[in-house]
Amino acid sequence: MWQTIAEAVLEILAEWLIALFWWIILFPVVWLVSLPFILVIALFRRERYDIAVTNMLSSVDYFWREWGLCFTP
Repeated sequence: MWQTIAEAVLEILAEWLIALFWWIILFPVVWLVSLPFILVIALFRRERYDIAVTNMLSSVDYFWREWGLCFTP
């Protein structure tokens, strides 16, 4: 009985660590891939350039906070 509980706890812990690792590794990759697109698109916005870039980068952060853990393997 204790062995099955220990296995379940270890499995949950391993899944959590993999998800955390995946989230930490993939978030900067998403940011770096989206950055060139954001910089170009910000040129065509009606806002000032720096405000447009900041707003779009914050939207990437918001998206990642909401959906980042859904992309775990």
